Amino acid sequence: MKVLAITGTRADWGLLVPVLDALRDNSRFELEIVATGQHLMPGSTSLAAIAADGHSAAHQVDLGLGVDDSPSALARGMGAAVAGVGAALADVQPDLVLVLGDRYEILAAVQAAVVARVPIAHMCGGDVTEGAIDDSIRHAITKLAAVHFPTNDESARRIVQMGEDPARVHNVGSTGIDRILSLEPMVREDFFASVGLVPRDKNFIITFHPATLSADALAEAETMIHALKDFPDTGLIFTGSNADSGARAIDSLIMGYVNSREDAVFHGSLGSKRYFSALAHCDLVIGNSSSGVMEAPSFKLPTINIGDRQARRPRAASVIDCAPEPRAIADAIRTGLELDCSKVENPYGDGRSAERIVAVLMALDRPDLLTRKSFVDISL
Repeated sequence: MKVLAITGTRADWGLLVPVLDALRDNSRFELEIVATGQHLMPGSTSLAAIAADGHSAAHQVDLGLGVDDSPSALARGMGAAVAGVGAALADVQPDLVLVLGDRYEILAAVQAAVVARVPIAHMCGGDVTEGAIDDSIRHAITKLAAVHFPTNDESARRIVQMGEDPARVHNVGSTGIDRILSLEPMVREDFFASVGLVPRDKNFIITFHPATLSADALAEAETMIHALKDFPDTGLIFTGSNADSGARAIDSLIMGYVNSREDAVFHGSLGSKRYFSALAHCDLVIGNSSSGVMEAPSFKLPTINIGDRQARRPRAASVIDCAPEPRAIADAIRTGLELDCSKVENPYGDGRSAERIVAVLMALDRPDLLTRKSFVDISL
């Protein structure tokens, strides 16, 4: 079976890798990869990260994203994604397209697959994150996809509720747990040297993305910065925002703050190994990234989840939700520093997700028949 996998960000790449490794090493599959979106932005290091993971993005679709991250620029990028992925589909002639998540560039890519009549396998559908446009995009991809790999029972039920055939919905858990188990964290001293930070007594890893349904995402980031001023002797490691509208302004705000502190550093991307090493060696995760909800609990690490960008995702007891207000964030940080997470269980799986996904794909004798879908009504 020929599989075309499509990746648009460093985040979805890290979650795709365990599956792509398994497909690459299985003689039943022929794998090719399309890289687009954030991977092709100026200054991005994620193409090198793809190569470092032992893969090659033979097809690259540049969306023209740069300093302009306005909605109109993203819309132009989506158009470029439809055209570019359409060309890749014509070239590769795959039996199946594999995508993950909830990004606008992935929505564009699957539109091209639909008109090319190539069935789509979708990872991480069915989640609810009410504070971002990703929520609607994720559900739209679900309705375009033919095979579904949600990460938890709640999400699997929602996919069925959307009229998808239960026989095509497979709760496999999160491949993020597979990725964690496959990577040995760096030695503490080596990690902090690699990010250019002399570790303090307490150290935080911070990622803040635009909450795309917020009235003012930049103002929310400013409240986080204001709260962090209450912790002047703490080491801070910031990672860059994603390629959503408003991300450049947030990154600029954070870089300005980093320049005002000797105990803070900024990296556009850490890569999977360094990021998981940060989770192993830091004392708190702060921000609004899904990694704080889905991966950090596996490290018995408290997460301060700001605002509603991750609203309604299942979460472990280590996740502390707070409003995007300086006092609420500062209070949550203090609570997190006192929280015992030694017995926390991650609700997103056991590290065998990729194995389950590949088993389902191997059982597909006629992928071409998957494009014909029937809406399955449920009793109301």
